Amino acid sequence: MKNLIYKKNKYILIIIGLLGLIPYGLPIMEKNGLVDFFEIKILDLTIWYGITILCFLSGIYWGLSINIFIKKNSKLNYILPALSIIPFTLAVIAIIVSNYLNIIFLVIGFLICQILDEILFKHKIYFNWYILLRRFLTVVVVTLMIYYYIVLSNV
Repeated sequence: MKNLIYKKNKYILIIIGLLGLIPYGLPIMEKNGLVDFFEIKILDLTIWYGITILCFLSGIYWGLSINIFIKKNSKLNYILPALSIIPFTLAVIAIIVSNYLNIIFLVIGFLICQILDEILFKHKIYFNWYILLRRFLTVVVVTLMIYYYIVLSNV
């Protein structure tokens, strides 16, 4: 029974993760006339969504640092709370800067989160399916954000 609950939970989390990509695709859909949100700058909405997700990821690392499973690895137990502040700090900087430079800080933040995820996976904190999902999500998000920055730089 426990295995069945785990499998259902896994698939729900994967679906939620993939649905979380929708706000990153909205600027492309808007450009092609598929979405129109009443004079709201969709790219700004996407950036604010990215800031929120970066803060969320920071919270995950903070939560993991107080988890009993990590206490087995004393080095990770000491360094993870400090490292968990980095994505949050980059999200705050992304709020402060203007002229879409915040996209660069978001990209750096998501790449740092991926590095932290890889470290946690190496220490067997994450499941295989989770790290595969995180890798896919990071590649899609970072690629789209770099694309948006390039498009904005040429305007």
